[in-house]
Amino acid sequence: MAEEPSTALATPPAPNEQTADIFKLNNDCLDCIFERLQDLRSEVAFAKVCQRFQWICLNRWRRSHAYDQLDMEKWRELLPNYEDLCYFIKQMRPYIKLMTVSSCLCTLLRDLDEMQIYVLPNVTSFYYDPEDMDCYPSDRSIYKMAKMMPNLLRLRLTTPIQGRYLSNFRHLQELHLYEDQHKAYELQQEYLDEICSQLPNLKVLDIRMYDVISKLRLNNCVDYLQNLSILKLNLATLKSVLPDVLKLPALKQLVVLLDTEWSIPPLASVDTFDHKIREVREFYEIMDRKAPDIVGFAVDGYYMPLEPGWDADLPIWSHRKLQRLAICSWTHAVDFLERYTCMINLQMLCLRNWTYLCDDMLVKFIELCPHLHHLDVSYCRELTPNFLHRALNILKQRESTKQRSEFTIVQPLLLYYVLCGFEDYVDLKELKTSLDYKNYIMFMDEFPVSSERGLSFVDRGYQFDFE
Repeated sequence: MAEEPSTALATPPAPNEQTADIFKLNNDCLDCIFERLQDLRSEVAFAKVCQRFQWICLNRWRRSHAYDQLDMEKWRELLPNYEDLCYFIKQMRPYIKLMTVSSCLCTLLRDLDEMQIYVLPNVTSFYYDPEDMDCYPSDRSIYKMAKMMPNLLRLRLTTPIQGRYLSNFRHLQELHLYEDQHKAYELQQEYLDEICSQLPNLKVLDIRMYDVISKLRLNNCVDYLQNLSILKLNLATLKSVLPDVLKLPALKQLVVLLDTEWSIPPLASVDTFDHKIREVREFYEIMDRKAPDIVGFAVDGYYMPLEPGWDADLPIWSHRKLQRLAICSWTHAVDFLERYTCMINLQMLCLRNWTYLCDDMLVKFIELCPHLHHLDVSYCRELTPNFLHRALNILKQRESTKQRSEFTIVQPLLLYYVLCGFEDYVDLKELKTSLDYKNYIMFMDEFPVSSERGLSFVDRGYQFDFE
């Protein structure tokens, strides 16, 4: 931070000169004046008066963290005068930490060039999700970005990209290239090899392709991924390197996207053939190899229509370490679910889009899993408001017991309830603001953190979390 300017005048005024009263005020008083300015335009005008005013404004902008994120479209609206916009960006340049871009990347970089903004040294996160999906980032744009943001740690690109120069982000820790929609082309293999071999700090890698069989392979890359903790990829990419991937020392999460193409038997009719994807060999292999380390798993039941009893002999039962469980889009009976109530350390349970999920089964989890903090029952239409009353009574009794035992009060249950059977009841009775439910159940409109969008916790596949 710049050194605080002195409150004294730089040179004494001439005998016949008068100092404006505002310059006689100390910095605390000027700070109070700044607080009363109505908009950013007024603040910028105030800052331009002199170095002392500029220091006061910059200090408050920095402390507020309101402008840690560079959003060029929003800042243009706040500062329609081009000179004011240039001045503000130059002042905030050392403090910008995040960039979210929805316009053309090439245009943004050109605008920053014209403003003589060549380096943003403290930007650590960049998210590119353009409204115009035909605006693909060019190799030249990626090259310029790598020079402009030399300390970038997290990069997310939702458009098709070949991948050239991505390895120039030398400090990159997270690379996210997935979007649940069609892409015209995939990351090129040679550039994936460069990314893996030249970015030793890489911890998160998401190279999934949504609607084609991925041609990417990790055979030449996996040995370089020693610091990788989260890997998200297509099943076709995983098949040839599964044993090596499971040996990665830092791996904490593996997300697998099932491919959209499959082989139809010669005698089957394409009109009646079940299009659901049934490749589950790798799923069971991961269960067998990593059972002692598995603390969570998620399955999309629509694309992996596992038969009833599929989990009866899973090796995880002898370890009972599950903390996160997500089984979504299930159409079979719910009886088998009861066996998971033995996982007393369960913290998150996602049963989104179950056809026959009932109150009684959920109540058992509330009773037997005292650490349960996230419960997602979105799209479960068979649930009734009666579940809420029963769950509330159990949580109140548990708190009373813990207070008598001098334990700390348990955290409230976060209930995700979009389009479930009691959604209308929650809104009608205004339970979100009900004092009776406060501290026991919090009603959430969104999905749990780290969940994919839609009817399943994980898009068209499965996920494992390791200890």
